[in-house]
Amino acid sequence: MTGARPAQLLLLLAAAPARGAEGPLPPGAQALLDALHDIHEPAAPGALPPAPGWYVLATALLLALVAAAVLLRRRRARTRPVRAALAELDAWERAARSGGDPVGHAETLAALLRRVALVRYPRPEVAPLGGDAFLAFLDRTLGEAHFRDGPGRVLGDARYRGRIELDVPALAALARRWLQEHEDGPTVTVSSPAGEAA
Repeated sequence: MTGARPAQLLLLLAAAPARGAEGPLPPGAQALLDALHDIHEPAAPGALPPAPGWYVLATALLLALVAAAVLLRRRRARTRPVRAALAELDAWERAARSGGDPVGHAETLAALLRRVALVRYPRPEVAPLGGDAFLAFLDRTLGEAHFRDGPGRVLGDARYRGRIELDVPALAALARRWLQEHEDGPTVTVSSPAGEAA
């Protein structure tokens, strides 16, 4: 009987339009309608497992993060010598401002710039240079003539010619600018002109 009740209800409902929507329901139809259950909404889809597109997106995001981390690490490794040199330059500037031996301070700064130049440029191009030839190299790689003709001249052969005077702020600013220009690597391709090796 329970299997026949829904079938009876369907027959009654199908016949209702033929009789008109306003007409009375056949006997027992209301009881059959009352026995029906409400429509239930289906449960929301679960979060797991996600659709395949989410796996693709997660993989792409993970690869992008790994690539960014690798690039950042390489950049930090590439800029490490100059960052260390800039910290050393700050210490040099404090020591040079407090006085002491100007020739010794000039030699210290020249050695600092030479170490960075040896890291950033091929050793055969930089190692044989000394004195004014090294200053000419610094000027070529900076694109300005402030080492040979400016405050940087005390870093060349001038420091061996007796007493020198350091313009510490100008010299520190010039060295800082050269170091910052070379933070990511060489700025120009340089080969020593003939006769500059000292």
